[in-house]
Amino acid sequence: MLIQANKITKNFGTTPLFKELDVTIHQGEKIGLVGTNGSGKSSLLNILVGTEGIQAGTVARKKGLVIGFVPQKLSTSPQTVKEYLLNSFQEIRNLRQEMQRIESRMSEETSDVERLLNHYGNLQETYEKIGGYTLEDHIIGTLKGLGIGDKFEKPLHQLSGGERVRVELARILVGDAEILLLDEPTNHLDLEGIQWLENYLNHTNQAYLVISHDRAFLDNVVDRIIEIEDEQLVNYAGNYSKYAELKRERVAALQKDFELQKKEIQRLVLMARRYRQWANEADNEDFYRKAKEVERRIEKLKTQLVKPPVPPKRRLQQVTQAGRSGKEVVIAKNIGKIAGEKLLFSDSHFILYRQERVALMGQNGSGKSTLIRCLLGETSLDEGEIRLGANIKIGYLPQKFSFEKPDQRILDHVKTVISDEQKARQTLARFGFFAEDVNKRIKDLSGGEQMRLYLLRLLQAKINFLILDEPTNHLDIYGKEELEEILSHYDETLLVVSHDRYFLKKVTEKQLLIQDNEVVKK
Repeated sequence: MLIQANKITKNFGTTPLFKELDVTIHQGEKIGLVGTNGSGKSSLLNILVGTEGIQAGTVARKKGLVIGFVPQKLSTSPQTVKEYLLNSFQEIRNLRQEMQRIESRMSEETSDVERLLNHYGNLQETYEKIGGYTLEDHIIGTLKGLGIGDKFEKPLHQLSGGERVRVELARILVGDAEILLLDEPTNHLDLEGIQWLENYLNHTNQAYLVISHDRAFLDNVVDRIIEIEDEQLVNYAGNYSKYAELKRERVAALQKDFELQKKEIQRLVLMARRYRQWANEADNEDFYRKAKEVERRIEKLKTQLVKPPVPPKRRLQQVTQAGRSGKEVVIAKNIGKIAGEKLLFSDSHFILYRQERVALMGQNGSGKSTLIRCLLGETSLDEGEIRLGANIKIGYLPQKFSFEKPDQRILDHVKTVISDEQKARQTLARFGFFAEDVNKRIKDLSGGEQMRLYLLRLLQAKINFLILDEPTNHLDIYGKEELEEILSHYDETLLVVSHDRYFLKKVTEKQLLIQDNEVVKK
């Protein structure tokens, strides 16, 4: 056992996140942690590390356990990435300093060189054994894998927030932690970085507990899923896809048992009622006694009634579609585009046809968002032309969206497209905005809430060509599944940019790939 939480209770204000929750992590286990936003996933990680308290219960850790964990507060030290990471390994640093001290003493005329050489040799042997000589190469390789190999000599305070997170991730991966607690480790990685991390985790002997909204990542790196559900942890053997299958079966079984229990209670209620009626009519104590026995059985059954988990409220609605478009939706001929001095693509041809579901793919910086802006007419091509087919009505969700009036209340914003207030409130409720939520200002919403509001407005328009640029960025797993369900009922043309491999597999069938300075349809 590495870490064991026993009957822990954690409240957020007066609201319980979880109650008498148990979890045990053993050596070498590879676990994924899932749950709705706000269910307490990050809090649970902090509790296991020891940086967050609990209201009740106990957390035990193996004596001397080293935990790899990216802190919420990142260092803004003036040190370079190299200095920061090398200095993070205290034992190696202390040995290196001692070796430097001995080197300096050996240059002194009065020193006992033979004794110092013997001591220096012992230090070298220990230094080699704990990885001192290979540490810098190991760090550089890890930084390259995480996509920031060129930042090795840069000061920490000059890095972006995402780059700082990757430096911390490199620090714990290179370290000697026996267990890794990872909170959304793929958030700041491109596909190559994610695949590198998957390869690392698949070959490490370390145990790890990972929170991630990247379902393909969970499929590839975990063999057990634990879900925070109704203030408790539910265990599922297997990766994410197996978990999804097992959960459907479990919920269906719970629902069936719940219905059977309700029917049994209804049957017993009628039985107790008849006994009481007969008792009153015949003034018979036996019937009174039998009625009380049945009523006790009813009360006991009610306390044992296991309700199935309540699914998250549906937050999105169907896409309203316009009349059908022509057969050819997008025609690109001899197109080329240069960004600054960089050639993105050239001499490329493709056609998107009605009802095709296409993933626009390519490495970061290859020109995916630029191609979309060219398609929308927001940016001009440097060569060739892109032409839209007949009767095309585009709906576009940009990667970075904004609102013209961020101080506007949510309800007032929606009433500009749905004038009837009751219908506006009903629509807002379907998108997860209830009661007093509708009076919040747009600028006070979280990123995920702003995404839902933007989608709400977009989906009111009648469209037949839907373009989505990283639509899952602010959605949790349940939001992604909901969006996938919606898109499965959308039968016009779809073009999607996303790093979410699981999402793309579910909603697209073809690829538009930007590679080697060319746009190719596959």
